[in-house]
Amino acid sequence: MKLCVDIGNTFVKAAVFEKADQIDDVRFRPDNFELFATFIKKHEPLQSAIISTVRGVPAELIHLLGIVPKVILLEHTTPLPIVINYDTPETLGRDRIAAVAAAYARFPQQNVLVIDMGTCITYDLLTSDGVYQGGMISPGVYMRFKAMNEFTNRLPLVEPELNVSLIGKSTSGSLQSGVMHGIRSEINGIIGSFSINYKDLTVLIGGGDNKYFDQKFNCSIFAASNLVLEGLNVILDFNDLQ
Repeated sequence: MKLCVDIGNTFVKAAVFEKADQIDDVRFRPDNFELFATFIKKHEPLQSAIISTVRGVPAELIHLLGIVPKVILLEHTTPLPIVINYDTPETLGRDRIAAVAAAYARFPQQNVLVIDMGTCITYDLLTSDGVYQGGMISPGVYMRFKAMNEFTNRLPLVEPELNVSLIGKSTSGSLQSGVMHGIRSEINGIIGSFSINYKDLTVLIGGGDNKYFDQKFNCSIFAASNLVLEGLNVILDFNDLQ
């Protein structure tokens, strides 16, 4: 079996795959590697692993993966099943690369807009010829709430909710509406803009905050709960064939 690890800004997520099938997954904060150790032990032996990280690789993780015969740290130089058309590939988020690799495997020879709703909202375009063309980065849900609280004197810090009213009847309600409906309108608008230029556009959306927006967009969207992990598995399989 294979292990895929995504070290994000807030959580570490990992999954075990058998070929293309996800067998199990776990999510934990970066200071709780005991949970990860239990997860690895549960699925031994592991043949290979791949890591995507935005913060470096913790020593605890290096120690735990010492028993795995083959470990890949995803870099901009890692062989990929897609072509990267980006001016600064060394700065391109590894999670974005992985998400697009997942889109490539799911929708070969199609134009795909990949939206990942994490700490930031990323929009990444994969064209039908298998080329990653670049994209956009926008503030995520919690970042918007936190920014309005921190950059003003009197606006409270509120939490996201489901089914927020369009018209806020309180300051908290107005903040909720501004963020949640603002993001929905942003995503619908960006999908519309890309659809003008890219025929038969497929939209694939993932990330933890997608749960707040399920079924709230103006077009058909494919959802994926573990998009980055799925893409890491695609990249790992590609490298196993090299």
